[in-house]
Order: sequence, then structure tokens, then C-alpha cells
Amino acid sequence: MTEFVLEMRDVTKRFPGVVAVKNGNLDLRPGEVHCLVGENGAGKSTLMKILSGAQPLDSGTIRLSGEEVHIHSPHHAQQLGISMIYQEFNLSPYLSVAENIFLGREPRIPKTPFINWKKMYADAREILGRIRVKLDVRKPVNECSVAQQQMVEIAKAISFNSKIIVMDEPSATLTDHELEALFELIKELKRQDIGMIYISHRLEEIFAIGDRVTVMRDGEYIATKPVTDVSREHIIRMMVGRELTHEFPKEVFERGKERLRVESLSRKGAFNNVSFSLHEGEIVGLTGLVGAGRTEVARAVFGADAIDAGTITLDGKTITVKSPQDAIRQGIGLLTEDRKNQGLILGMSVRENTTLANLRSLVKWLFVNRAKEKQITGSFVKELQIKTPTIEQTAQNLSGGNQQKVVLAKWLFTESKILIFDEPTRGIDVGAKVEIYKLMNELVRKGVCILMISSELPEVLGMCDRILVMHEGHIAGELSRADATQERVMHLATGQRLADVA
Repeated sequence: MTEFVLEMRDVTKRFPGVVAVKNGNLDLRPGEVHCLVGENGAGKSTLMKILSGAQPLDSGTIRLSGEEVHIHSPHHAQQLGISMIYQEFNLSPYLSVAENIFLGREPRIPKTPFINWKKMYADAREILGRIRVKLDVRKPVNECSVAQQQMVEIAKAISFNSKIIVMDEPSATLTDHELEALFELIKELKRQDIGMIYISHRLEEIFAIGDRVTVMRDGEYIATKPVTDVSREHIIRMMVGRELTHEFPKEVFERGKERLRVESLSRKGAFNNVSFSLHEGEIVGLTGLVGAGRTEVARAVFGADAIDAGTITLDGKTITVKSPQDAIRQGIGLLTEDRKNQGLILGMSVRENTTLANLRSLVKWLFVNRAKEKQITGSFVKELQIKTPTIEQTAQNLSGGNQQKVVLAKWLFTESKILIFDEPTRGIDVGAKVEIYKLMNELVRKGVCILMISSELPEVLGMCDRILVMHEGHIAGELSRADATQERVMHLATGQRLADVA
């Protein structure tokens, strides 16, 4: 009898022009959390798509409890006890919690086509009870928080009697409190001998809940280690294939003239009396707890949301920004928190996304100058080191780090002098993060002013010259790079006065 509930051996998957996974290996014990890490494009997602039946393998073997299986489809994978919880949930928003758990498998009243609602609600409560989750099973999913929706996905997996659950970036949109609840749920699943494959770019989570960790790089299996035998630095070294001497390669430049000043900016229900300035030669951080109003301020400065009061001054002149078009014309760009839905048009190519915000500059006599468009896109691909086989590759096929670089290229093409980065490294790996940080340094060197919004305190402390901390829609305080610590930032973020922090 094998000790593993899952064994994947020498798994290979090829796509036209690229080997996505080469000789991939992964095994899983009952009641184990096996973390799977690697840079964007390392092959993690492809390996899991093969396991979940979304992609067929070209060669290699998959064994469940010692028996070789050939997984034909996601439905077949579920029948075999394998469930995949994607970062973007597969839930029907207008159906209830219970309906989502049993979608397509609703219990029927015997000898009739009618749904047995009483039994379905009771069964849903029983499943949620097994994982110690209290949730109204009649509640529509679109009224549930992100964390609650994740619990519904996990309950759905339990309803299939899954012995293997794959979680892809489960913590990406969770608050710290919600993350603690997820970890408690994972511990409960472990007690029920359910094996979990946990994919995350947040390396600290590996040490919080992982038993073993497997590292992939460039589509190949690198190593599997017990979490107790590795350090954060060791994992990073295996992921990137080199020593990352500086996780935050901050360069300090001489502070120049003021370019942007925001004074007494207010929007009812979102933020009130927000004031700050941006100077050449610096990166200013804007941080705070979830719901503090950071993104709302960025959207207002960019003209995506209307303001009720306040002024925006650019190079000494008061400007009116009533729309994103106004902001773009004034040289202000916003790299949104949600790059897939708001930063890119995923079905369009790298070329089309790069020139989209300033396409007017390429138009002559009603026609786009395609030769010039290709030349400009090619130069950005080279300058930003965007990994793509061709500029005609659709954006949805790029890794997260390269998608972020395409968004950056779009704003560089508009010649923006003020760039707002909203969660610039969310969902991208540690190697790609360093590349983004280096690009930010280069932009500052060229005179671009950067406002960086981030929930990751080490990132804020590592890359910012000044840090603005928001609390419940207000700027609670400002800290210099020299004075900022995690403790001081958190004190301000939770509403304590600056005098109390010092």
C-alpha cells in the first residue's frame, strides 16, 4: 500500500513553440499541505491543469493511491476525488450557497423532476458543519464576502468527497483576519485526511501552513523539501536559479521639484480631506488597512471617480480631472489593482494593449501606422524585458509579471510623468517583483513621479522614500523612509495618533 494519495511522475506538456512542463514530479500524502512554488511561467498552473483534467498530458504518469489513472476532463477528475479551486472562483453569483454547492447534482423528490429543497439545504448545512463554517445556505453568493465565497468553493469540493484539493493563490484577495480563518479551515481539512496542494507567491504562508514544498523553474521540477528544512532565502534561490542579494533594490535619488499636489480631496463615503504631494526623484507609498480608501483616492486623482471637494495641482497649475481621458492628457497614469479586468484587454495582443491608451498618436488620415506601432511595441518589449514569443501574443497567455509589464508599457507610451501603481506586485513571483522594482527605479531616474499603493508592508518600507498611511478615509500620518517601521505604520493604520507612534 503506497503512502501517497497522489503521485505525478515525469509529466511533460508541450504547446506550439514551448515546453510548458518537462518531467514534472509531485506527490501528496493524506492530510498533508504540499506547497507548490515557482516564478510566473514556471509550469505550476499547467501541471495543476493536467491534474484537474483541463489539459491532457503528453507523457508521464499519474497515480491515485497507487493506481495509474488517465484523467480525461475536469468532471472525470472530480469523480476521482480531485477538486481545483481557482483564484477566480467558479460560482454562479445569483444562486444561493446551497445551489452552488450542489449545482447540477441537486437532490430530487423521488419519482419527480422537482428539487428536494429541504434535503439540499440540510445537506449543505451538514457539509459546512463538517468544515466548521457558519453561513446561511439560502444566501445568494453575490452577497457573500470573498472569503465566504472561498468557503463555498471548499464546501463544493467536500461535497464531491474529494481527497485532493488544489488551492491556487487562495490568499490573494483576503484580509489578514480572513487569511487566519482560511488557515484554520485548512487545519480542519488536514484532520479529515484531505491532502492539499497549495499554490502561493507569498512565501511566508509556506512556513505558516506547509508540510512540504516543491519548487519549479522554467517548466522543470527542481526539488521537494520538508518546510522545516528550508529557509525563505533557500526557496527564492531555487525559484530564480540565482542569488537575490536585494529583495528590494531601492535606489535613492535627490529630491527634485514638486510635480503633483493634492489638497483637501474628498468623496462622500470614500475619503475625506486627503492632501499630499509628489516630487521628482521619489517614490511615495500610500498604505493602510483594506477599506481605508487608498484605491478610491487613486481613482479620484485619475478621474475614474468624481470628487466632491478639493484641488489637484500639476506643475504649479490647478487642473480639472473629470475623466481618465483628462488624466491621460495631463500625463497621469494608473496601473490598476485588477490588471486582468481593468488594466488589460486580455483577448487583445501585446501590441494592441501597449498602444491602446495613446493610439491617437499613431493615426494618420484615419489609419493606424502599423509599422510604427510594431516598432514602438518591440522597443518596449526589449526595454522592459517582456517575455513573449511575439508581440501578437494575446495578453491572457502571459504570466502575471509580464502582464504587469505590458500595463506599464501602455502608460510609458502615453509619456506619463505621474504614475500611480496600485498593488503593483500582487500575484507575481519574487523574481518578477524585483524586476518591477528595478523598473520603478529607472522611471524615477528619468523624472517620473510614482505613488505606490500597497498592502505589503515590507514592500512599502523597502521601496518608498515617504509613506502616507490612511485610516478610515483620512491620511492618519506621514513617515519618512528613515523613521518608518512596520510597527509605526500599523499604529497609524489602526487610528493611533502620530505623536503616540513616535
